[in-house]
Amino acid sequence: MAIVGIGISLVSLVVSLITLWITQLQRGRIAMTTPTIIFFGFDQVPKTTPKVFLRTLLYSTSARGQIVEGMYAKLRCDGMERVFSFWGYGETDKLTPGSGVYVSKTGMAANHHFVMSVLEDDFEFKPGDYTITIHAHLAHRPDATEIGRFQLALNGGLAAVLHDQEGVLFERQIDGQYQGHARKI
Repeated sequence: MAIVGIGISLVSLVVSLITLWITQLQRGRIAMTTPTIIFFGFDQVPKTTPKVFLRTLLYSTSARGQIVEGMYAKLRCDGMERVFSFWGYGETDKLTPGSGVYVSKTGMAANHHFVMSVLEDDFEFKPGDYTITIHAHLAHRPDATEIGRFQLALNGGLAAVLHDQEGVLFERQIDGQYQGHARKI
């Protein structure tokens, strides 16, 4: 009888330790949902600067949550790669410069604005297939982590709209593809 009691106690201890690891000690990772909208356009302050905007939910895969110190977007098309290094989040009328945010396991839905540095040379949105990768710098970790990758196509007509410094809004369709349309800024 004593051996059965010790066995049950050991199993209980192992289950408790596993539960402690999963719920309290495991760091997990930061992740994001697939955006329903992606926008290519321009910010006007302090000068006309290319911009990528998307709405998504950031969430932590662990119970502890994560602190995001900063984020940036990389845009790739036909061998060209550009970094949109300035990050801001929130609603359009209450945009907060990205200076850190706590992301829990229940998540944080927000608009994320990525603007090219004003120090960058000229950039032009050209027709082609674009890959957008979103990277996050987490607190106490040395390297940025890729948290999202999305693909969309920019046709010649929409590229012409961007050449006139207007905007293009891409909406995610039920098949997972993005459909773009011109949007006045």
